[in-house]
Amino acid sequence: MSSSYEHKLPLKQDCPTEKALSVLSGKWKPAILSQLFKKNLRLTEIQKGLPEASRRALTKQLAEMQQDGIVQKEDFNEFPKRTEYSLTPLGKELQSVFRALSDYGKKL
Repeated sequence: MSSSYEHKLPLKQDCPTEKALSVLSGKWKPAILSQLFKKNLRLTEIQKGLPEASRRALTKQLAEMQQDGIVQKEDFNEFPKRTEYSLTPLGKELQSVFRALSDYGKKL
C-alpha cells in the first residue's frame, strides 16, 4: 500500500466546488465524517458504526482525508497502542455543509 495518496485525476485549481466535492467523494467518507463530528474515534469504533465497510476501505478513506487536511490521526504513547482520528479545524467547517445537505435532503 502506498504511503501517499494522489487523486486519480488532477483537480481543476480554478474550480472550488470541484475541489470540495473531490475531498468528500468516497463511499465511506460522509459516514466517517458524520461519526467524527460527534467525537474523536479509534478505527475499531468507526468500524463498529460502519460494519459493512472493510477495515482496508476505512483505512484508505481516512488516509485520503488526512492528505486532504480534514482529518488528523494521533498516536498515543501507551501500551497497548492507541490511535485516534479527529477532525482538523478545516474538517470541522464541513459540519455546516453537512447540515445544509441534510436540510436539502429532507425536502426531497
